[in-house]
Amino acid sequence: MRWFARQANPGGAEVSPEPLQVTFDREILAAKLAHLRAAIREAGGVDGLATFIEALRSKHEVFAGIAAKGDALDGADLRTLGGLVFSVRRRLAPVLAEREGALTRGVRELLASGLSADDRLHALAALAGEDRKLRRGLWDFGAEILHFSAPEQVPPGSRWVWDTGTATGALREFIRGNDTLRQVPIGDGLAAIEGARQWFYAALSDEGFYRDLPFVTDLVWAQAYSDYARSLSMHLGLIDAQFGARQDPLELVVKILGIDAPGGRLKAVRDEPLH
Repeated sequence: MRWFARQANPGGAEVSPEPLQVTFDREILAAKLAHLRAAIREAGGVDGLATFIEALRSKHEVFAGIAAKGDALDGADLRTLGGLVFSVRRRLAPVLAEREGALTRGVRELLASGLSADDRLHALAALAGEDRKLRRGLWDFGAEILHFSAPEQVPPGSRWVWDTGTATGALREFIRGNDTLRQVPIGDGLAAIEGARQWFYAALSDEGFYRDLPFVTDLVWAQAYSDYARSLSMHLGLIDAQFGARQDPLELVVKILGIDAPGGRLKAVRDEPLH
């Protein structure tokens, strides 16, 4: 695995961590990490986490290359970005086609604005007008763009990581006894997620990880959300409908992170536009 080179940071969208107000559990982290490794072995992975980290790095390279285009970013680039975001492929492909011009300009502004990362996301989401579902979808799309354009500087801000409105997401799964909590003291901005991410960096370092921490954290969080989604949906029979019928233990993880392939196998991410 390669060390991170210093990344270009589109528009200076660096996020400073907010002090952590919740206690995460290192034993839960270790269990999720062990579950992830076991799933990789079950799926026949011979290189462990390295294969997945390389796929995430490839996705980052695509996003960073498009972000570096600035005002030259066009509709084809928008479709390429959308093709690497699971929630966009699943729900927003028609919207990207119908509103290509406005959304292309919105993504340019997202990457170049002098506003804070949170304000940029709010501005992109505002393009949805009163359509709440579309607003949430555009927020997630923008969060993916900012994170994968500069994963060291910007944490993943999609709602699967943390959704203040429902107090659900991957972060909740690392709190012991979370099923009894009515409120979870995690803020509603990227600074709160970055504060959490710094805790995971320290804990993962104690587990022997000293490089690629943004991507290792992405993987562990995706594993936690995958476990949550399966537990929540299995008894309702929703897993097959929403995520596919195969019992691949990594299927949700790679889909959440946008590194899945149509045939279900992990892919090396390059340009994969929506059509």
